[in-house]
Order: sequence, then structure tokens, then C-alpha cells
Amino acid sequence: MFFWDDEGPQRRAFSIKTKRVEWLKAAGDSANKVLIKYLADGKVPTRMPRSRCRGCKRPLTWGSGTYDFDHFNNRSYDSSQKNCRLVCKNCHGGATKIKVIRQYNRYTGELGGHRTIKLKVGIKKPAKKSAKKAVKKPTRKAVKKPASKTGRRRR
Repeated sequence: MFFWDDEGPQRRAFSIKTKRVEWLKAAGDSANKVLIKYLADGKVPTRMPRSRCRGCKRPLTWGSGTYDFDHFNNRSYDSSQKNCRLVCKNCHGGATKIKVIRQYNRYTGELGGHRTIKLKVGIKKPAKKSAKKAVKKPTRKAVKKPASKTGRRRR
């Protein structure tokens, strides 16, 4: 590949271990023991627990093919655990916009092909739980002094 055709970092798929850990994290508290055992021993559970979509909380079954592992921060070259999110096909399709770009040859001007780019659009992040506001004691109001006259002195 020539230096002028360089497209930058390439998309990297998630490893199976990353996918399993994300699946168990999305399953919630019921799968914590399984997750801890998997991380400690490295043994795959015989039966994966049901999990939920991170977007719409739809129940998902391991191996059904109704889910995807999404690059959450739109950096497809980053295949770390932090960037992996379990989502159903509907949420993944709604959050990803596919843009097709025509690529022309620089020297001849002819159409050389197409390049597909996936972009994140309209991700609904879950609302943060706000801490209850502490009740403030009423403060003592400052007594207002009468406004002083601010004018020019007369001679």
C-alpha cells in the first residue's frame, strides 16, 4: 500500500474474552459470581446467563444472534474492554449511521471505488442518578442599607 492511500487506523474486532466479560457485566448482579470465576480461572461457563441490552434493556440470549458488540466511543481501532458495549440489533442500527464516500483516482479523476464509514449518531446515554439535595437551613438575609445618592456635587 502506498503512502497516499493510507486510511489511518483499521477496525479491530473484539476478542472472545472481551465479548464474554461484557456479556456477563451486562447480565447484572445475578452473573457476578460467574464473572469473577471466569476472570479468576479462565474457564468458560457451561451455560451463559441471560443478559440485557445496554440501550433498551431487552433480554438477550447467548448465541441467538440478536445482539452486537458495539464500539461505544466510535473508535473502531480501540478493542479494549472499556469500548465494548452489548446492544441489540435495533439499538445498534439506530446509533450507527453508515456513510458511503466515493473515492476518485487523483491522477486520472476516474471513480476508483467506495469507502464505507460508520459514525455514531444520537446515542441516548442513561440518565445519571442524582443525589438527593440536602435541605439547606434558611440563611440570615442581609439587611439592605439605603442606597446612597450617587450624583455629582454641585458647586
